[in-house]
Amino acid sequence: MGLVIATTFALSLWVILTSLGVSSFDGIMFALVIILLAAGTQLLGRYVGSVGPGSRD
Repeated sequence: MGLVIATTFALSLWVILTSLGVSSFDGIMFALVIILLAAGTQLLGRYVGSVGPGSRD
C-alpha cells in the first residue's frame, strides 16, 4: 500500500512541478527517485523481517 501512495504522490508532484515551470525531465527524475526509494524500502523491510530475530527457516 505504501508503494501505491508513494507513486501517486510522486506523479502528482511531477504534474505540479511541470505546471510551475520546472523541466519535465527533472520532474520525472525526481518522481522516479521517490518511487525507487519507496520500492527499495519495501523490499529491504521484507528482507530484514525474514532474517531478523524470531524468524524460522
